[in-house]
Amino acid sequence: MEQISLRQCPPNKAIVLQNETCPYCGVELTETNSDNDHVIARRFVPKGALNEEWNLILRACKTCNNNKSDLEDDISAITLQPDAWGQYARADTLRDNEARRKGRRSRSRRTGKKVEDSKERIDIDLPVVSGVTFSFSATSPPQLGDERAFTLCHYQIRAFFYWITYNGDSQRGGFWLGDFVPLLLAPRSDWGNSLHRAFMDAVRNWPVRILGATASGYFKISIRRHPSATCWSWAVEWNENTRIVGFFGERAIIDQLVASFPVIHQSVVACGNQVTRFREETRLHEDDDRLFS
Repeated sequence: MEQISLRQCPPNKAIVLQNETCPYCGVELTETNSDNDHVIARRFVPKGALNEEWNLILRACKTCNNNKSDLEDDISAITLQPDAWGQYARADTLRDNEARRKGRRSRSRRTGKKVEDSKERIDIDLPVVSGVTFSFSATSPPQLGDERAFTLCHYQIRAFFYWITYNGDSQRGGFWLGDFVPLLLAPRSDWGNSLHRAFMDAVRNWPVRILGATASGYFKISIRRHPSATCWSWAVEWNENTRIVGFFGERAIIDQLVASFPVIHQSVVACGNQVTRFREETRLHEDDDRLFS
């Protein structure tokens, strides 16, 4: 169980743990089965963004460290790409160069192609009247697979929770009780969706356990504790591009919270054997953004 009320993310200083168990799987660590792990991988954010900024560094077993590194490779490359209109949140030459370099080097696990070649085209045929259809197409930036993104979130959140509960005398951290429940991955163009807004409103007054931004704002994290139950909320933001929110802890409490959130409805277009699902994205105005405040 959690013992620490709040962990401060110190500016310009690495947080280094000399832990004796893997924060991801719990195995006992030895010199031969472990490596140092930067929880926010230096290559996950734009090159140099973590210089003189905080990070969490701990030991992890080689199996978990390698699995996490594989997830970071294409997820980093994809989240560094511009949106569907070729726009970024802000101008940054170093980020632009890194996005192009990673786009050429990293391979999307979703498409099997290089990230720069993994833009996805959707062709839709809408029947208008009998025998007449209206056809249009849309191209999206390279897409993340939910399963891989949620798995990387699980690694990152588990590492930070391990730090929250870390005991320097025993050199061990704890593991949460209950389930890990991701809710929704959203690109910047959809940070104002009704589910993310409901999540922000539900947890905004929960006591903070971690609230931090690093790598020049290219990585953000929030963990908050339910005021009375064994339940925590979490949120991450990657490369000013992607946000994922969720809970961990007692499943009954999580289910109760989620049941109060709006359901995001998708429109379905079927033409012959082709079925396309889509929904309108909702941008989030800066004044309404409370996720990491």
